[in-house]
Amino acid sequence: MKQNLLIFIDFSRKLLKNRNMLKTMALRELKAAYVGSVFGLFWAVLYPLFQLAIYGIVFGVLFGARPGPGYGTESFFLFLFCGLVPWQFFSQTVKTAANVVVANRSLVKRATGFSPEILPVVTVISSGISHLIGMGLVIIAQIVFAGKISPLTPLFLVYMFFVSVLCVGLGWIVSSLNVYLRDVLQVINLVFMAWFYLTPIIYPPSIIPEKALIIFQLNPLYHVIDGYRYIILAGKLPPVGGLLYLSVASFISLAAGGLFFRKLKPGFAEVL
Repeated sequence: MKQNLLIFIDFSRKLLKNRNMLKTMALRELKAAYVGSVFGLFWAVLYPLFQLAIYGIVFGVLFGARPGPGYGTESFFLFLFCGLVPWQFFSQTVKTAANVVVANRSLVKRATGFSPEILPVVTVISSGISHLIGMGLVIIAQIVFAGKISPLTPLFLVYMFFVSVLCVGLGWIVSSLNVYLRDVLQVINLVFMAWFYLTPIIYPPSIIPEKALIIFQLNPLYHVIDGYRYIILAGKLPPVGGLLYLSVASFISLAAGGLFFRKLKPGFAEVL
């Protein structure tokens, strides 16, 4: 426990020391993701809308899916949109973070005093900007189609914070592994394909059998999606137990990821 606390304090100092570099690199990464494209940053808007259209038509129209009780809306599209955007933030951040050390090999190998630990953090910040754009669309959709907006809406930032912490921890693990095993990206794609369908995004939690529900609730993203929907759609405080579980899972991920990254970091320069 003491060692984890020291690692966290040391990492916090590095973030504070490199705050200007973090800002510059995050903006550069965000621009690089859309450089040369016709729509540029507008892709951060188009992609979730395209996903919404596909899943909404298939599951909402063809299969007649409906929101579960307690979410304050009868619109499956609003229900789906409010789940897709945080999922996209999480999945895209971890997938991008997996390759961030390899993509910045010149910095890792040659930059004196550079701390590669900050690279996954840069990815989280860059993805967070896109996520806020997506959440702006969700809030606009809620106003237009539901005719109301909850005063609790800004509380989604609490969940966004814990997702960001979770992403940093997982980002450290997958980015350090990817230096040594380049199959990591393919494995991540398979894992996230299954993870998506095991998270109640395109279906409500109410259809999950009661005996299986506790297994689904071990998934931190279950509580993230649920939290966003309670806050934005229903205008209610989410279950406290779910938020506590998410916070614990996020900081366990951060501690485990920090130890894992520190263990593998000494060999980066040689392998890269």
